Amino acid sequence: VLSSGINAEYGGNTDMLDHSDFADTDIPYDIMLPEDHSIQEDEREEAKEWVLAVSMDQRVQQVLNTDERGCYEASLINIHTSVTSPQCILSGYPVLRGEVVFRNSSRVANKDDWNVYVMARKVTHSVECQDVLSYLQQLTGAPSNPSYSFQ
Repeated sequence: VLSSGINAEYGGNTDMLDHSDFADTDIPYDIMLPEDHSIQEDEREEAKEWVLAVSMDQRVQQVLNTDERGCYEASLINIHTSVTSPQCILSGYPVLRGEVVFRNSSRVANKDDWNVYVMARKVTHSVECQDVLSYLQQLTGAPSNPSYSFQ
């Protein structure tokens, strides 16, 4: 799949891509490729070389990780039951258990992802973590001083 994506990059057409690795996921495969590149030529070449190296590396397993549902771990839709799980506002992964609910919205977060974010924010004091919090406050009314979830 990775190496066929490189070929699509040249032709701008995804018809020749092998989507079989994503058959049991909710990853869309009928997508439009942008006409213009968003990165410089040297960065594209570096990415292509990396993709080709990884696709040829016999030590790299060419499988998608699955979760306790037996589905690709990032799929929101359970392929066996068609049940759709809520999406974690931080990771984009499905919230299967241990959720943090934001009172002023229907948004949720995985408890573990939330706790990792809270710890990173407290330890690093980074601008990026503060940007995430500002976004969460606008979207969900999240508290300005988030705390761990032990529920």
